Amino acid sequence: MLCRLGLGLAPVAPDLCAVLRTLAGADAAALFWLDEEGLPAGFYHEDSPPSAQNLFLNEFQRLFVGQHEINIFALAQPQGSAVGRLLAPDAAYFRSNTYNLLIRASGHHHTLDLRVEAHGRTRAVVTLFRAPGAAFGAAETATLERAGISLQRAFMRQPAASFDASADGGLGHILFDASSLRPLLADATAIQLLQDANLRGLGLRGEASAALPPDLFDRLGLQPGQPARTPVPRGVLDMHLHPLHAMDGGASQWLLTLQLQRPRQIEAVRRVLTLPLSPLQREIAALAGMGHARAECAALTGVGHAALKKHLRTILEVAGASDWESLARSLRT
Repeated sequence: MLCRLGLGLAPVAPDLCAVLRTLAGADAAALFWLDEEGLPAGFYHEDSPPSAQNLFLNEFQRLFVGQHEINIFALAQPQGSAVGRLLAPDAAYFRSNTYNLLIRASGHHHTLDLRVEAHGRTRAVVTLFRAPGAAFGAAETATLERAGISLQRAFMRQPAASFDASADGGLGHILFDASSLRPLLADATAIQLLQDANLRGLGLRGEASAALPPDLFDRLGLQPGQPARTPVPRGVLDMHLHPLHAMDGGASQWLLTLQLQRPRQIEAVRRVLTLPLSPLQREIAALAGMGHARAECAALTGVGHAALKKHLRTILEVAGASDWESLARSLRT
């Protein structure tokens, strides 16, 4: 259901990691999404320390690319099995920066990986972790491989036609020099939003007054006069630029406002998953929460009119709703 929202993987990454970790009985999970060049564009890791996350985001090319660095870039290459390439790594892997600075630094040892492909290229990499002495086996490998089919759906359907979201947290502000576009000042909320975004080159984790990179304007893909939305863990980072003109005739500046917008569809799916319903009934209920009309259920689920009526009666009773419209409202508000 999360992958069918048309939001990609970034906004639903925390929810997906929790599901995958539970399904495979792992200690932790991580999800990496890739750019057009196959490099990590962003990620969500459930429990890696700030130091490891900063190294991954800021020093990837320098520290984690090389002959024995079986990193996300290597796992994304379309060759060999899509699952389980790190189940039995060679001895060189355990001497690598990838293992010692990232895996072991996070308290893990065993890794189960999955390459997610869609439209002819790798779009994401999933990694599950366990402590020493708790290796993954054939059962967990098969489970993760089956889950990969659902993850592919996040890239197979068109993006959501309408963006219905609610603000999550306060506004952050960054001041840029208009001529050089270098960042001048940033408040604590803006720093926190960038830390939580986990975007490549913006590794600021654990630093309350982090120095912003001089090319932050370009890294965020900003264009004067145009709003920008970047998918990040837990939602979409909404960014707007406002021109500021000095009263004394000095150089003008740009004020960037940032706020995390949480798509309501994610919350609807979360609420559906808490209801004591069958998988099919949850899928039907989720359609209401995503804004679909009741008439669309048959085509989207393959359930006939009589069976749909029976399932809907149960769904409404469990959710405490009177009809399809009230069910949709209860799931989205």
